[in-house]
Amino acid sequence: MIRYRCDGCGAELPHTALRYTVNIDVRAAYDVLEVTLLDLVRDHRAEMIELIERLKHKDPREIEETVYKNIKLDLCPSCQRAFIRAPLRFHPEQGERETEIDIDAFLRSLGIGESGEKPAAGPD
Repeated sequence: MIRYRCDGCGAELPHTALRYTVNIDVRAAYDVLEVTLLDLVRDHRAEMIELIERLKHKDPREIEETVYKNIKLDLCPSCQRAFIRAPLRFHPEQGERETEIDIDAFLRSLGIGESGEKPAAGPD
């Protein structure tokens, strides 16, 4: 069975639930290349060797991502609305949660009392 998870808030999305997909292509921008006669007769060997030396200690994934990166997201309706409002400033916490989060219960689950302090550690 295929399972989806919202890449914004992490909520599991049932197979039949409404979800949105976002595809982002990030590409290096280049101007039109003009090749002149000087470019054709120039010895490019030294330039290629220098380029190889500069790149040989870098992570291949890092090099690839400087040229092209494709990002695919699955979003729940709440995170989709947050993404549409501000695609360049999208953060999962901007999504409007469908259910209320009980902060006190969350803190208690971490062992933090109502005073906001962790209980004293007992002897081991």
